[in-house]
Amino acid sequence: MRRLAYGLIGVVVLAAAGFMIFRALSDSLVYFVLPNEYARDPGEYADRRLRLGGIVEEGSVAFDSDRLQLTFLVTDSIESFEVQHRGSPPDLFKENGGVVVEGRFKGGIFVSDNVLVKHSEVYQAPEPGEPIDVEALKNSLQ
Repeated sequence: MRRLAYGLIGVVVLAAAGFMIFRALSDSLVYFVLPNEYARDPGEYADRRLRLGGIVEEGSVAFDSDRLQLTFLVTDSIESFEVQHRGSPPDLFKENGGVVVEGRFKGGIFVSDNVLVKHSEVYQAPEPGEPIDVEALKNSLQ
């Protein structure tokens, strides 16, 4: 009878530990999406922390140096979303450059708390009007 009781206690302890580990890992996951992936099913990403990757749309960057408020559009040439970021832009941040922003969507606007600029020595911006290869963009930003 004692062995059964100890066995049940062990199973309960292991189940509780497994549940706590699962919750900790699922809360720390940050999903990477492109604007068109988010636009297909915004409900799937509701209330989740995300990494939104794409290209900074030309002519969309505005920076208020008094309030340290950066706004711009991130696009994958299919969909675009406004990004609001509090803080100065990174040194390599530029229009038509690759960017990954971390944060959450709030009312259709991506509110970022981290801006990551990815660069490569072989990166070449597409010519104006040339479509962006979405798969190549996604691979280059991961």
